[in-house]
Amino acid sequence: MIREFSIRAAHVLNRGNFESLRIECELVVVVPEGDDYEILADKAQTELRKLLENTYRAQKKSHEPQ
Repeated sequence: MIREFSIRAAHVLNRGNFESLRIECELVVVVPEGDDYEILADKAQTELRKLLENTYRAQKKSHEPQ
């Protein structure tokens, strides 16, 4: 029985001029007794993608030329 799992993703973006931006996100999910691991794993993948996208947008803004 799986009681806890983690998923992680990273993406490196080449910004040109020898600059890059690396975005990493990780989720740790505790599986309560009686919950369906497969459903939680699918939800975790969706949330991880949202985190990566939101982090990319926030970091892109902070790295744009003024």
